[in-house]
Amino acid sequence: MIPAAKFQASRCRFIAMWVLAAALAGGALQAAVDPAPAAAADEVIEEVTVIGERAGPGLWKIRNGDNTLYILGTLSPLPKKMTWRSREVENVLARAQQFIPAGFEVSADIGPIKAVRLYMQFRKLRGNEERQTLQEVLPPPLYARFDSLREKYAPKKRDMLKRRPALAAGELWSEAISRSGLTNRNDISKAVSKLAKSRKVPIVEPQVRIDDPQGALADVAQIPREAEIACMRSTLDRLESDLATARSRAEAWAVGDIAAWRSAASAEQQDACWSALTLAPKLAEIRKRFDDAWLNLAVKALDTHVVTLAIVPIDELYKRNGVLAQMRSRGFTVDEP
Repeated sequence: MIPAAKFQASRCRFIAMWVLAAALAGGALQAAVDPAPAAAADEVIEEVTVIGERAGPGLWKIRNGDNTLYILGTLSPLPKKMTWRSREVENVLARAQQFIPAGFEVSADIGPIKAVRLYMQFRKLRGNEERQTLQEVLPPPLYARFDSLREKYAPKKRDMLKRRPALAAGELWSEAISRSGLTNRNDISKAVSKLAKSRKVPIVEPQVRIDDPQGALADVAQIPREAEIACMRSTLDRLESDLATARSRAEAWAVGDIAAWRSAASAEQQDACWSALTLAPKLAEIRKRFDDAWLNLAVKALDTHVVTLAIVPIDELYKRNGVLAQMRSRGFTVDEP
C-alpha cells in the first residue's frame, strides 16, 4: 500500500494533478472560430512586474458566535519574483488552535505491480486513440490556433502535438504563464503550513480514499472528444485575449486589490475545462468527496475552536455555491476583507 499522497487543490493545477493521479478534465462544445494570425517565436512577451515582499489579500472571517474561521484566499498563477509574507496571517497563527491547508491526503491500496499497471495506463491515456496526433483530432482552424500559440510560447515542446486535447491545452497554458513571468509554484499554502508547524499549530487535512484508482483513471477515456476540444478552445481564447488579465489578477492579489481579482474569461475557461468531470462519474465523485470533507472540517472547526486558519483558492470562495455561499446558508456570519 502506498502512503497517503498530498495534493494541492488549486484549480489552475487540478487538471495536471488528476492526469497524473487519476483524471483529466474537459468542457462543453462551442462553435469553431477562425485561426488567429501566427506569432513569431521570438516575439517579446510582456511580463508581470511584481517584485519583492507582498502580503496578498486580507483575511475573510467566518463567525459562529465567539468562534472565528479566518480564510486566506489564494490565487494561481502568481508572480515568479514575488516573496509572500502576511503579518495578519502570522498574528492569526499565533492564536490559532487549528490550520486547514488548501490540500488533501489521498490514499489507495497500490502495491508495486498495480503501480506499474497504473503508470502504463496513464501513459496510454496521455495520447489519443490509435496514436493520432493533435492535428488529426482537432478541427483544422482550432489546430492552427493551437500551433500558432505553441510556436509563440513553447516552440521546443513538440510532445504537445501527441497529447489529447485537454492535456495539450493545460501544458500550453502552463508554458504561456511561465513565459509571462508567472508561476503555479509560488506555493502559499506550503509556506503557511511551514509557519503553522513552527508555531506547533495542529494541521488537519481532508482525507480522501480512492478504492478503485484504475477505474478512476479509466474514466478519462470516457470523456467525450468534443468536451476536450471545448476545453482547448476556451484555453486558446483566453491565451489570445486574456493573458494580460491573468497577469493583472496576479498583481492585484499581491497588493490585496479585491476589485481586480474577478475575470469573466478566467471563469469561462475553468467552467469549460471542468464540466467534463460530470461526464466521468468516478472523477466527479472523488472531487465531491474532497469538497464535502473540506467543508465538514471547516464547520467542525467553527463549532469547536475559537480561532482557526484555513486556505481556499479565491475562485472557490466566490463561485456559485462556493465556500462563502455555503457558510452563509448555514447561518454563519461572513466578513469580507
